[in-house]
Amino acid sequence: MKIAPTLVLILAVSAVVAPVSQAMPDSEATPGRLLLRRYADAIVTVKGSVIFRATMDDRALPAQENKIDVSGTVVTPTGLTVTSLSLVDPKTLFDNLRAKIPSGQDLKLIQGDFQNLRLAFGDGTELPAKIVWRDADHDVALLAPTDPLPAGRTLTCVNLNEAPAAAIVLGTYFQVSRASEAMRRMPVVYPCTVIGIAERPRRMIIVNTDAVGCPIFDLQGRALGICLRLVVKNEFSGVVVVPSSDLVDIENQITPL
Repeated sequence: MKIAPTLVLILAVSAVVAPVSQAMPDSEATPGRLLLRRYADAIVTVKGSVIFRATMDDRALPAQENKIDVSGTVVTPTGLTVTSLSLVDPKTLFDNLRAKIPSGQDLKLIQGDFQNLRLAFGDGTELPAKIVWRDADHDVALLAPTDPLPAGRTLTCVNLNEAPAAAIVLGTYFQVSRASEAMRRMPVVYPCTVIGIAERPRRMIIVNTDAVGCPIFDLQGRALGICLRLVVKNEFSGVVVVPSSDLVDIENQITPL
C-alpha cells in the first residue's frame, strides 16, 4: 500500500513533537503510589449550588443558579475541609461575575443562598456541609459537616502540621486528586515539580499542576500545601500552592488542630 507523502510528513512531525512516555523509576514512583493509597479518601467533591437574586439598574433580574462542583481536602478527623473560596462563596462568585459586566451597568447582589451544599466522598456517601470560615487573601473556604458523622465512621484527613520545612525549586512532589465526574471521580496521583516561589504579597509556591483544592506532598509524604486560586481584583491569575503553615494558622482561628 502506498502512503501519501502528506501523511508521511504528518507522521514524521508527530514522532518528533510527541512526548515520549516513560515509567518513573520505582524509587520515585513508590512514594506516589503510597500517597494515593493513604490519602485518596481525603479528597472530596464539594457539591451544591448558589441561587443569586440581583438587580440591574434597579430592575430585578430572574434568579440565577450557579452550580458548585470543586475538589476539597479533608484536614481534620471531624471533616473540616479546605477548598477554593472563589469557586464556592456567593459574594465572591458574584463579584467575579460583576467584573465581566460592561461599565455603566449597575449590577447589585440582593441575595445569594446555598442549596444542598455537601461533601461527596469517593465511596458515594455525602455529608451536608456549611462554610465556617472565609479568607479571601488566600482563597480559602473552610467547610464543616452540619450533621454528626455516622456511628463508627472515621474520616481520612491530611495532617497539615506534618509539613516540610521549605519548598525546593525543581524538587519532585506529588499531587493527589480525583478525576472528572465522567471518570467517576476515580482517585489519581500526579508527579509535579515546584517551578517557583513568590514571597510577595505573601508566600506562594508555584507548581506545574492545577488541580484546585487538592494537596501537594513531598516524597516523605508531608503536605507542602493545597492548590488554590490566585484572584486579583476579581480576576483569576493562576493556581498557586498555599503553604501548610498558612492553612494551619487559618484553621487555628476556628479550633486548634
